[in-house]
Amino acid sequence: MLLILREEMICAVVLIFLIVYYVTNKVKDKKLLFLKQVCFALAHVIFDIITVVTVNNRDVIPEFANRFIHILFYLSGILFILAFHNYIMDMLGLYKHKQTLKVVGYAPLAFFIVLLAFLPIEYVEGNGTYYSYGPLVFAGYGIFILYCVSSMIFLFVFRQKFETRVKWALMPMIGVMFVAVVVQALVPELLMTGAALTFVCIGVFVALDNPDKYYKEQALWDFLTQLKNRNCYNKDLEEYIYKFGNKKSAYRIGFVVADMNCLKIVNDHYGHAEGDKLIMAAAEILHTNLKSAENVYRLGGDEFVAIYLSPDDDVVANEIENVKENCSKITGCVVLLSIAIGYAAGNIDDNTQAIFDMADQLMYENKKNMKKEIHVMKK
Repeated sequence: MLLILREEMICAVVLIFLIVYYVTNKVKDKKLLFLKQVCFALAHVIFDIITVVTVNNRDVIPEFANRFIHILFYLSGILFILAFHNYIMDMLGLYKHKQTLKVVGYAPLAFFIVLLAFLPIEYVEGNGTYYSYGPLVFAGYGIFILYCVSSMIFLFVFRQKFETRVKWALMPMIGVMFVAVVVQALVPELLMTGAALTFVCIGVFVALDNPDKYYKEQALWDFLTQLKNRNCYNKDLEEYIYKFGNKKSAYRIGFVVADMNCLKIVNDHYGHAEGDKLIMAAAEILHTNLKSAENVYRLGGDEFVAIYLSPDDDVVANEIENVKENCSKITGCVVLLSIAIGYAAGNIDDNTQAIFDMADQLMYENKKNMKKEIHVMKK
């Protein structure tokens, strides 16, 4: 019994460290899905420790208290695997588009909660410790395994949507949980699930959700527009030059340089909040209409650029025309959105900066030729 308690205490310390790390680093958004997993795993480990004490002291622990603690132990394990299952579904974006899947996903948990009122828990003496047994216990194991199998199926069916590193990280984790539950069902006194859930939390943290990786990724995004920023532009361009610049056959690269008209006037007369609305509208128009671009970036202020690899000039010209046409459809801004655009393409072996400069020059020529009138719109 002491060995079991020592193992679970080590797991609890590790899980508490992960929670503290995430809370103190103020990790937000989808990372909270992983934080939920860690919290449920910690609850499972804590209740595991308590159940070991209560089940071996049934002469002094009331029966209802012992049952209640065991229910929390199994329920926290099911909540963990449900959170893990939701983590996978969130990466696939399935719950966002198919709410019925979300309802179905919670059905096994609801079924287990209903069973709590009917099925008994039995207590059996094993090697060195008593342990819980009986219909409710096996129902809990069965639901846990059901979520494991469901996670495996979705991971396999939608494997093309996952990066290779993600697939190779998730599959062993699901396998570890599946094996741990099966072994614990066959040899209950081993109490393996606490260690298995801790292992999975560590694996997800290191391989998928490490906040250090999160902050590095954040450094490549523009907060206001949610487009890639100048840092990402420089990084991507360097990679493209390295990857395609040494090809024997000429590989073309194209740049669409865009610059908003009248942003300074809006900022000076209506305030930066209205200017930000205009910037976000321009970002949305460019991102939506420059469909064949590898990426659209905000370089800063009202300057944007899109990179095209092996561009079809006719397609790019059509996309640029779509941008200009859709600017007139934007409402909610104090002035009519207007964007000057220049496009240039050339072999990536040539001076890439010269190609960009040509696009930039054409943009300024376009800006000079555009009408100067500003149509003030009512909010």
